[in-house]
Amino acid sequence: KSSKGGGCLIATATYGSEMALEVQQLRELRDNQLLQTESGTAFMGMFNDIYYSFSPIVSDYERENPLFKEIVKIAITPMISSLSLMENANSESEVISLGLSVIALNLGMYLGVPAIVVVGIRKRI
Repeated sequence: KSSKGGGCLIATATYGSEMALEVQQLRELRDNQLLQTESGTAFMGMFNDIYYSFSPIVSDYERENPLFKEIVKIAITPMISSLSLMENANSESEVISLGLSVIALNLGMYLGVPAIVVVGIRKRI
């Protein structure tokens, strides 16, 4: 896939339509912020190489398994919400700084918080 990207396969399967608000948010972020800068375009190229290597399998499985679809929805909704921070990124430096901030926020949500919870539980056992 090119850096222009294609469909948001996992989000479309998760939210049920290419017209879902969350899918539109992802598409608008890609088209209006990321692809307007060199760093955003480079990021999308690398992201697409990774994303399209597994997203068709995940989205197909979501359509076959309603429970898996709900688990994916619970997992990706905070990440999609955090991407709204990128809506005001209109320059190269803003895309880089806000992009790194969103990545750090998501690492904290998806890795840091669970790690802290696990450590807290282990200390009590």
